[in-house]
Amino acid sequence: MSDRIETQVLLQDWRGGDTAARNELFDRLYTELLQISAALLRVESNNSLSTGDLVNEAAMRLIQLDRIDWQDRAHFLARSAKAMRRVLIDHARKKKADKREHQKVTLVTRFEGNAQRIDLDNLEKALIRLAALDEEKANIVELRYFGGLNLAEVGDLLGVSESTVKRQWRSARAWLMNALQDINV
Repeated sequence: MSDRIETQVLLQDWRGGDTAARNELFDRLYTELLQISAALLRVESNNSLSTGDLVNEAAMRLIQLDRIDWQDRAHFLARSAKAMRRVLIDHARKKKADKREHQKVTLVTRFEGNAQRIDLDNLEKALIRLAALDEEKANIVELRYFGGLNLAEVGDLLGVSESTVKRQWRSARAWLMNALQDINV
């Protein structure tokens, strides 16, 4: 049985309430989850979480969700990346709420080829709006930006061509940059 099919079976079994399948799934995909975590933490400054801590926090959040209708491996990795992003946002908000901490929490990005600082809360708001308009583009952003995957890897995960991912990525970046400018005004 191929790895993709085995992963699909584990997702279906977890959806059915099988905790052993859930644990096996996390074990199987742990290396990929660590890679996503490392990519997120590379762009996030002033964070005390380790890659393992971030994966574990996200896993705990995913486990608490009741019977997710997992579609496939890509859906699982995208939801994991989103959960990790939420952990970072919550962690940043907690630090921001601390009276002694007055630094704006930012990510460094290269959306337009040059490094830019983007407020994590504003990015989250923009991504929520993008997902409401076009969930596929939001998934591509999460996998590329937060998951650290290249165009070919995203295409493989989503089952679309690399050129489609490239086109959607370009469109999503432009939309996000406009949305972030609107939020900052």
